[in-house]
Amino acid sequence: MRYRDERDALRGRVDSLQEQLATARKELQDHRDDDRAARVEQLERQVEDARRVLDQLGRELDAVRGRPRRSLAAPILALLAGLGICAMVAGYALRAPAPGTTDGVPGPVPALPPEPVRAPSALAPGPAPASPGPAAPGPEKPPRRATATWNAGVARATGLPLAAGAPCTVEAELTSSGDDIRVPSLQVVCGGEPIYRSSDPLDGMSTLSSGVEEDSGAEPGTHVYVLSYQDKGSRAGERAEVSLDSVRRAGAVWRDAAPAYRVELTLAYQSPPVAGEPLLDATRRALRRSARVTESTGPSPVKAGARCALHVAPFPRGGKCRTRLACSGRMLYGAGTTGVSECAVEGDHVVRVHDGDTTQDGGDPALDLDLATGRVTVRGEEKGGAWTVDVQLDPAPAAGP
Repeated sequence: MRYRDERDALRGRVDSLQEQLATARKELQDHRDDDRAARVEQLERQVEDARRVLDQLGRELDAVRGRPRRSLAAPILALLAGLGICAMVAGYALRAPAPGTTDGVPGPVPALPPEPVRAPSALAPGPAPASPGPAAPGPEKPPRRATATWNAGVARATGLPLAAGAPCTVEAELTSSGDDIRVPSLQVVCGGEPIYRSSDPLDGMSTLSSGVEEDSGAEPGTHVYVLSYQDKGSRAGERAEVSLDSVRRAGAVWRDAAPAYRVELTLAYQSPPVAGEPLLDATRRALRRSARVTESTGPSPVKAGARCALHVAPFPRGGKCRTRLACSGRMLYGAGTTGVSECAVEGDHVVRVHDGDTTQDGGDPALDLDLATGRVTVRGEEKGGAWTVDVQLDPAPAAGP
């Protein structure tokens, strides 16, 4: 009986709320405006929700009739009370005088401002096209390949039947993607027998490094190479150790494991010309010019009138060049591993080289090159004092048709 009474009380509360809503609708017809209509619609939705809740509770009460259960009337009454308050607030708002009235007496209604005339506009743009993502990398270019050979000779040998002066060759497989040159394979052959092969099995350690410089050959479409190659480390396998430096014109091959041997070599500075496309992109920008010494001072290594050959090869990156200036068969600048300095490249041409540092006792000299004037100045220091050499470049050969 108690649950039935609670449900009846709830229904009565909903009926009261509906009566308030009917009154609000009547007043809305008398005083029509958008705000009041919106409040009425909101109130209608709340009443409808409350009725659904009440119906559900009625079904639950019927299902549990006769069982002891905690009364649900209190929370539902609180819900309906809240809805009633909303209805009263809405009713008050509906009864409030509309704008332009005084004490409920309608007054003059202000004219609404004219709606601004909108200028015709272009069609609304659609969604912005998605920005393209990073371009997919293109197919990797196949590496450029060449085989270069350096002539060599035995300076002295122990452990192998090789006499001084016996001919040798150094043969290297070269590959490049255009930026630098790698040496995947190299062998040294003396007396018709290989004394070093990079393909021999290694049982031990290897510190491997290589460097290759490329220059245009005397004949069009040919190139020559300068080599530095090291393969060192304690080992017990078949592979020997090797150290080659064609700039220094020297090399050595040795093995400490039995049968032990050591062969010291004299090595050509450059390989014979190799026909084909250059391996390096920078080779096309190298500067090669003949020149002559115009003046020298102090204990200079060369005298006025000496003929010279200049070669400046830019590195792929970093604003650096390797410069070699040889006069009368002597490397005036760039001997050994020296000759790397700052340079400027405009378009495909080296235009300036600057190295302002010198070392004492016949070390690394300084050099300044200005292609616009064709002048090269080399400065060095010897035990006998400082010296300078001025060099004038020969005119560039005329371009072919």
